[in-house]
This record gives sequence, structure tokens and C-alpha cells, in this order.
Amino acid sequence: MDYLSLIKEQDAEKTALVTETCQYTYGQLARRAQALRDAVGGERACRWIYADTIAEQLIQFLAYAGTNWVPVIAPQTRYGRHDCSQVPPEAACMGVMTSGSSGRPKLWWRTYDSWASFFSAQNGIFGVDETTVMLCQGSLAFTGNLNMYLGVFSAGGTVIGADGFHPKQWLTMIETYRVNALYMIPAKLFLLMKQMKTSGCAADTVTHMISGSQALGKRQAGQLKQVFPMAEIVLYYGSSELNYITYIRDEDMTDDDTLVGRPFAGVHIAVQEDTQEITVSTAGHVLGLSMPYATHDRGYIDDGLLHYLGRSDDICRVNGVSISAYKVERALRECIPDAEGAVVVLRRPHRDELIAYISSSDVWKQDKMRCIAALRRRLLPQEVPDRFIETAHLPKNESGKIDKGRLLSMTSSL
Repeated sequence: MDYLSLIKEQDAEKTALVTETCQYTYGQLARRAQALRDAVGGERACRWIYADTIAEQLIQFLAYAGTNWVPVIAPQTRYGRHDCSQVPPEAACMGVMTSGSSGRPKLWWRTYDSWASFFSAQNGIFGVDETTVMLCQGSLAFTGNLNMYLGVFSAGGTVIGADGFHPKQWLTMIETYRVNALYMIPAKLFLLMKQMKTSGCAADTVTHMISGSQALGKRQAGQLKQVFPMAEIVLYYGSSELNYITYIRDEDMTDDDTLVGRPFAGVHIAVQEDTQEITVSTAGHVLGLSMPYATHDRGYIDDGLLHYLGRSDDICRVNGVSISAYKVERALRECIPDAEGAVVVLRRPHRDELIAYISSSDVWKQDKMRCIAALRRRLLPQEVPDRFIETAHLPKNESGKIDKGRLLSMTSSL
């Protein structure tokens, strides 16, 4: 079994994919992919996909997955073209990349079953079935997008894929195609919410919202439900190398936005007592990992529910005190709610420095001192950033997350 066979199992006349520029039924997708597959030959090799559009990325992926040309959808990267010399393992049907939010993206290999065997379980949690019309934005190099597309296709649903980063266009697509599900990181959902408020409309067709990669608590979920009144919100925690780990529904969210919920079925989590490092055991992992796997994320478990406390490498020491950059970022979001912000650790020979980047904030521009005073009330003196840098835009990776590696490079040159 492979992903092209999965597509061929669906109703050939049903719409599978719609983008700003094209539309495909399941039958049309299968025929386009099969025509490419028929040309595959030669020895086993990694096949990097550099297509610019979602539709072409998907068609090439479907064509090559399950053949000797093992596909990897290439993310845009400041590191240039990718190494094509690796010979994929025999069991691999595809390659996936880590997000690269704090450094060079890493290539992992996946079997077909490591994702496909989990589609039924994840679709049940996310409310995906044959009636689903889901809007997703961005490249399929982001493994969350690729996984969600394939999960929807396995159920016989429809994906509305937005190539562009244009919230006004997303709203038009929701209205035109009567979208009933959204899959976006919280930052994109809030941009869409802002556009909807500007347009004076509410999306009452949307019944499911799936999000991950960033914090989301009860207050933020409540804001989203003001313009998506019929939607159930599900936030997940996961990783490229492990797939989905935990989830939480909006009805169970609290004011504590570190809460990321209970494990998916078949997933077991633990936290190391001394380091707070999260370890995970799951069948849905990439090739070459031994279980349990240390995620390099920190957290704690309370009453069977996982709380996420950031990456292990976000910890620094200031005047002998251990500081979590993730905790400072959360405080930044609370004190400057309209800001897009990030905190990076600048390692110095004698003392680490915390640098806060802030963009797109009217609150900050109007009263910086009040914002800093609010931060001081929430944080220890050593946790308050050493510098606050205003910037027009924060650099992003393929998933839409802030690229901490690029921010650190910018900071090092200051």
C-alpha cells in the first residue's frame, strides 16, 4: 500500500484539492501522479521536490512515494540546496524535515504505516470524515500540512489549499467553498480572526479548528470562538520525528496555556524528574529512533495531562539563575497581547543575555514603559529581557513558526 493507492480508493469524481489556481478530483490527482510514476526508474535514491505550488508538491509526492525515488518536499532554506547523496533505507517511502526553527533542518525517513496506520485515530480526534472541507495554508514541506492533507484524503474529504499568506483570500475561500474545518497554527488563526472582524462576518460553517506548534489557552480560544461560534478547537503537541503526542479540546483548556493535554491512543509519555525532559514512546516514529525517545522539550505531568515548558536549549543562566526563554515569551504575549514576539538567548563568555524581538504591536509603540513595567511584575528581575528590539517582521520557517536560528544570527551581529 502507498499514498497513491490511497487516493485511488476514493470516489474518482469527488473534489480532492482546490487551490487559488487549480482544482482536482481524486481521479484527476491519481492520473497526474500515475503519469509521473510511470517514468520512475533506476536505483533507489532521494528525490527532492522543489515545486513552488501545493498542487505540484502533492502530485510529485504521490507519484514517487512507494517507488525507488523516495520523495522529500524541500523547505525554503537559507542553507541552499539539499544533499541528494543519501540512499534512503529500504523501508522508507518518504523523507520529512524537522522545522528548523532553531537551526539547520534535519532529514528523517518514514515508512508508510508510521503515518497511515494512525489516520483513523487522528481523524477521530480532529473530527475529519468524508464531509470535511478543510482549509490549510502553506507548503507541504511543513510535515504537519502534509500529514493533515493525507489524513483528510484517507477519509475521502476535501482540502482547500492556500499557497499564499493572504488572510483576506483565506476568508474568501472559506465563504466560497463553505469550509467546515481549519488547520493553521494559532498565529495564522488570529490573523484570520482579525480579517473577519474587519469584514464584519462570522464563519458559522466552521465546526472544527485544529492547531499546534504554539501555545493556546482558554482566553485565546474564547477570542477565536467569538468569530467561529460553531467551532470545536483542538490543540495538539507533536514533532516531525514522532507525529502527534498529546491533544486538548477547548472545553478542557484553562488559563494556563502550558497545558497541552492527554496522549493520543498508543502514545506513552514520561518526564525525567531531574531535567524535566519529555520522553515519548510511540509506533508513529521515523526510522532509526529507539523508544522511549527524548524530545529535548521540557514539561511536567499533572493528573495525567502534559504541560509544555519549552525547549531544553531555551534555558540560560543569568547571575546564577536558570531562566526559561519560553516562560519569558509567554509573559511577553500576556503583557503585549497584540504583539508578535520572540525571545532568543545570546550566549556570552561571562553572562547570557535575553533579547526580545517585537513586531506589529500598537500597544508597544504607544507605551513601551508600561509594557516593560507589566513584564517586571510577572517575571524575576533576571528574567526581564536585556534588550527589546523592534522589527517590521519576524523571520518565519515553512510551518509559519518564528525562525529562532535566523533571529540569533541577526542578534549576534548587533
